[in-house]
Amino acid sequence: MKRLLSRVISLAAVLAMLPAPAAAAAPPPPIVIEAPLFQGGSGSAFYLRAAREYEKLRPDVKVDLYLDPRIQDKVQVRFLEGTFFETTNVGMNYWPLIRNGDVVQVDKYLDGPSWDTVDADGKPVKWRDTFLPGSLDTYAEDGRHYGIPLAYYATVVWYNKRMFREHGWQTPGTWDELFALCEQAKRAGVAPMAFQGRFPYYATYLYDSVHYHLAGPNGFLARQNLAPGSIAAAESVRAIELTRTLAERYFQPGALGMSHTESQLQFFLGNAAMIPCGAWLKSEMLGKIPQGFELGCFNLPIVAGGKADPSAVRISAEPFIVFSKSKHPEACVDFLRFITSRQMAGLFARMQDVPTCVRGANEGNLSKDLDDLVKIVSAAKASYGAVPGGGYSEMLQVYADMMYDAIANPARLTPQQVADKYERRGEAVRTLRLYPEKVRVNHRIKPAVLLGLLALGLGYWLYQTVKSLARQRRRAMIFEASLPRMRPSNVLLFVGPALLLYSTFVIVPSVRSFSWSLHEWNGLTSMSAMPFRGLMNFKRLLLESDAFWIALKNNLWLMFVVPLFVVPLSMFLAACISRGVWGGRVFRVVFFFPNLVGGIAASLLWLHLYNPRGGVVNVGLAQIGKGLTWLGWTAGGAWFASWQNFAWLEPQHLYWALIPISIWGAVGFNMVLYLAAMEGVDESYYEAATLDGAGKWRQFWTITVPLIWDVLAISIVFLVIGGMKAFDVIWLLTNQRPQTDNHVIATRMVQTMFTEFRVGEAAALAVLLFLMVFVGSAATLRGMRREGGQA
Repeated sequence: MKRLLSRVISLAAVLAMLPAPAAAAAPPPPIVIEAPLFQGGSGSAFYLRAAREYEKLRPDVKVDLYLDPRIQDKVQVRFLEGTFFETTNVGMNYWPLIRNGDVVQVDKYLDGPSWDTVDADGKPVKWRDTFLPGSLDTYAEDGRHYGIPLAYYATVVWYNKRMFREHGWQTPGTWDELFALCEQAKRAGVAPMAFQGRFPYYATYLYDSVHYHLAGPNGFLARQNLAPGSIAAAESVRAIELTRTLAERYFQPGALGMSHTESQLQFFLGNAAMIPCGAWLKSEMLGKIPQGFELGCFNLPIVAGGKADPSAVRISAEPFIVFSKSKHPEACVDFLRFITSRQMAGLFARMQDVPTCVRGANEGNLSKDLDDLVKIVSAAKASYGAVPGGGYSEMLQVYADMMYDAIANPARLTPQQVADKYERRGEAVRTLRLYPEKVRVNHRIKPAVLLGLLALGLGYWLYQTVKSLARQRRRAMIFEASLPRMRPSNVLLFVGPALLLYSTFVIVPSVRSFSWSLHEWNGLTSMSAMPFRGLMNFKRLLLESDAFWIALKNNLWLMFVVPLFVVPLSMFLAACISRGVWGGRVFRVVFFFPNLVGGIAASLLWLHLYNPRGGVVNVGLAQIGKGLTWLGWTAGGAWFASWQNFAWLEPQHLYWALIPISIWGAVGFNMVLYLAAMEGVDESYYEAATLDGAGKWRQFWTITVPLIWDVLAISIVFLVIGGMKAFDVIWLLTNQRPQTDNHVIATRMVQTMFTEFRVGEAAALAVLLFLMVFVGSAATLRGMRREGGQA
C-alpha cells in the first residue's frame, strides 16, 4: 500500500508539471442592435425580415426588434432612465435630445458610400445622394442631419379613376381647375370631396400647398418659424380663403363629423369623388377597398403665378434616430444603410405598398394603384413640409384650431380675421420660447375668483369637519370606556401593507408632481437639468393661458349641465320602479346594462352611432321624419329629416352630443343607488302620509328625498368628480386630437406633457386639478350632509 501510494503521488507530480492543453477560444458575444419601432402604416413584416437578412450578412450582429402602436410611452421611459437603445422611428420631438447631444449627427455617414448603389463608372454613390429631395430635412438644422428616412409619405388628392372616366372628368392642376371639377361632380350628383373632419389638421395640407406656392420656399419656412406678420400676410389669407371655399362648397355633407377611416371608406364606397390624404391611404384601408376599385391621384393643386416649383410635393417621413449614448451606434448606422439600400427599400415598397425615400426603389415595386403617385414623386424637384430646427411643437395645436376656423367658421370670421387671430397666438408661442420667464397678464378676474372659491371651499370644509369631529367625539365619550383598543402592532399588521402600496404608487408620485410643477423640464433630458421656476407655471396658466380657462369652462359644463339631466331622470326611474311599476325588474336590468360596458368600449360604440353617414342616430331621426311626413305633419317631418348627415362630433357640437352619452352611461348606475336607498325607507311612512291625504308627489318630496339625502349627496359628488376628471370620452371622441375649444383639463394636461413636452406646466395642471377636485367634492359632500337623515 505504501509503494502504491508513493507511485500515485509521483505520477500526479509528473502530470502536474506537464503543460495544459490550450482551451478553445470562446466566440465573442454578438453585437446587439436594440430597435423599438412604431407599428403603424409601415407595418412590421418588412422590419422583421430586414433584421433577419442583415443578420445573415453580419453573423456577429443581432438585431433586437420589437414593434408596438404605443411604443412612444415605452421609449420615453428609457430616455428618462438614460438607458438609450440604438434606434427608433417613433414620431415625436427629438430636438431636446439633439440639443443635449444624445442623438448621432449622421452627416459623416451620409457622405460615405451607400450600400448597393453605384454610378455609371461602377463607383459607390454617396449615401446622401440616394435619397429623394427633402427626405433628409425632417431632422436637419444648419446643414447638420440627425435622421435617416425610409417611408415617403407624400400628400396628394386621391380620386376614383373609374368615376372620372365614366363622367369624362380631367384631373386638375390649379385651384381654379379643382373648383371647376368639383362643380362638375356636384352637377352629376356626387359629393366632390370626402374629408377627415374630426382631424381638422388634415386641411393644413391644403393650406400649406397654397401658401408654399404663393410665398415661395423662404416665405413658407418663415411662417413655420413664426416670423412676425407671416401668418397674417396676404399669402396666408389667400390660403385660408381657398381652403374655406373648398370646404364650404364641396366637402361631403357630414364630413366635419367623420374620422379619417370613416371618410376614407366613404371615398372607396363611391360616395365621394376625391379625398386629400397621404401616401398611406391604401395601406391603411387594406381589406376595406371594394374589388375592382381603380385608385388614382394628382398632386395638390397650385396657384397661378406662384413662386415655387410646381412639381414640389408636400411630404412627411418617419426618420430613424440613432442615439449616441447607446452601446453600438456605428453598427446601427450600418444596419440603416442596409435597409435604405435600393434592394431593401424596393422590398419595403413591395411588401407595404408604401413609397420610399430611396431613389429608384419605388418604380416597379408599388401596385398599379400607385402608378400616379410614383410619377408625382419621380417628377418632383423639391419637397416641403419639414421644418429645419424643429420649429415650434406648440403650433401643431394652433394650426389645427386655425384650420377648423377656416373650414367650419363657427365664429363667422373672415379669412383676414382668422389670420389675425392666429397671428396673435403665434406671437404668444414665439414670446414664450424667447422669454420663458415672462408672463403676459391676460386674465385678472378669473384667477381671483377661482382662488377665492378654492379658499372659501377649503375653509368651509375645514370648519364643517372640525365641527363634525367635535360633535362625534362628544357622542363617543360615553362609549369610549367599553370599546376595545387595538394594539399598535395589530394596527401596523392590518394597515401597513395597504399604506405601503398606496404610498408607493399614489402618495409619492403625487408629491413628486407637486415638486415638478415648480420646475421646467421637457421630460426627455436628464432630471438633473430641471431649473427651478417657482410659481411660474401656475402664473402662466392662471394669468396668461386662454387654453386653461377654456378647458376649465368645459369641465364646469360637464359638472353642472350633465347632472341636470342625469339626476332627475335617475330619480324618476328609481321612484317608478320602487313604487312597483309594471316590468320594474326588467327595467332595472336594462337601465343598468350600459354600466357593464367599459368606458372605452362605450365611447367606441357611440362613435359608430354618431356616424354622420349611416349612423343609427341620424338614420333613426331621418326615418322619424319620413314617418311624420307620411302622416301629414310636413313641418315636423322636415325638421327631423334635417338631421340627416348631421355632424354630431364636430367640435362645435361635441359637448351637446355628450348629453345622450351621459344619460345612457350614468342614469342606470345612479338609478340603482337611489333605488337601493328608496327600498330601505320604511313603508309605514308612506302609509301614514296616504292616510293624511298626501299625494304621490308630496310623499316623494317630504319623505323619499329627505330619507335618501345622503345617497343623493354621494351621487352628486360622484358626478362632480366625474365632470372634473373627465378624460377618456373626450379623448376618444376627438380621436386623441381635441381642438383647444374641446379640451378639458385632463386632456390638456396629457397634450402639454406628451406632445408639447412641457412637464412642469403639465404637473401644474395636475396640481390645480387635484385642488379643484378635492375642494369641490369635499365642500359639496359637507354642504349636502344632513344629520340624522332630517330634511
